[in-house]
Amino acid sequence: MKKSVVILGSTGSIGRATLDVIATQKDSFEVFGLACKKNIELLNAQIKEWKPQYVCVYDDKAKHNVSHNRTRILTGVQGIKKMLAMDNDIVVNALPGSIGLEPTIETLKYRKVLALANKESLVMAGRIISKMMKEEPATLIPVDSEHSALFQLLKTIDRKELKNIIITASGGPFKDYKKEDLEHVTTSEALNHPTWKMGTKVTLDSATLMNKGLEVIEARWLFDIHQSRIKVVVHPESILHGLIEMIDGSILSYMAYPDMKIPIAFALNQGTRLSLPFPVVNFEHIMKLTFYPPDMDKFPSLKLAFTALEQGDSAAIVLNAANEVASQAFMDGKIRFSTIPVLIEEAIEHHPRTPVIDSIKTVWEIHEWAIAYTERQLRKFYG
Repeated sequence: MKKSVVILGSTGSIGRATLDVIATQKDSFEVFGLACKKNIELLNAQIKEWKPQYVCVYDDKAKHNVSHNRTRILTGVQGIKKMLAMDNDIVVNALPGSIGLEPTIETLKYRKVLALANKESLVMAGRIISKMMKEEPATLIPVDSEHSALFQLLKTIDRKELKNIIITASGGPFKDYKKEDLEHVTTSEALNHPTWKMGTKVTLDSATLMNKGLEVIEARWLFDIHQSRIKVVVHPESILHGLIEMIDGSILSYMAYPDMKIPIAFALNQGTRLSLPFPVVNFEHIMKLTFYPPDMDKFPSLKLAFTALEQGDSAAIVLNAANEVASQAFMDGKIRFSTIPVLIEEAIEHHPRTPVIDSIKTVWEIHEWAIAYTERQLRKFYG
């Protein structure tokens, strides 16, 4: 019997890659529902090809441009919730940013398989989601290449033997820039990632190294490990996606071609590896693998993520929200690239600290505070 799949963020890079994977396994999966924010032209093409029962778009204006035929059209977060409540098996949450939190919570409530690519869910509500995973027999499988790698590695060992986990970072497009050069980089330069083809937000976060910071916070909750045991290493070739350091000094690593379809297929098949028609690592062409520590002075966003973990739950929420506002301001040409972490640090320093949060209502209250505070700072100092 085929598994029915809902893809949230179907027109983004992860959503498109998920459909590529399903195209190779049509006997195993069918597309139940799709959701996107604004790329209606691509969504219409996906509807024509996959004929989902339901589609959800961001607002009512976009709804009128959707080619539906027999597909039912829903709108907004409430539409997503309605779709998740229906009879489907697997939810791929590839929504960008904080809008992905509610669908994550809803999917877990309904005890479905959650293939999670929305790292902000665990950044904002890691403690709450961790508790849900212990109380509800739901399944969460990470889709990020780094977390998928660590997820697979950790299944092979006795946790008593684990010392540290190591997350790799490509270094982004500015890894070889001097700190002063970052004052003048453009949006097009920031969105020119050397390894991965991703959506705008993730690509910009990769340029600031905030993406790696969010992944550190995600890993803290996903793997129930203290932040002092989470390390980051820059690895430009992006062949090793995760490593675990054992108490005897040995290191186990996961290697794969940098293609998101590999961890997506692993998640969709719930941990079963299948033969895939995608590129593989060719050792004849790999001349070297390099590693070096991240420069947190040049890229302070990563350091701020560790600071947020030390301060507690509210600081992580503020970090994420302020980053969303500051990143959009850079994309809109209002601030320089180097100002993004300045605004984030300002919000963290002045927020009302709440180290332990176990209420989604409180999560959203702090999120909204951080949005409003950062927007005020933007208007005050940057016009």
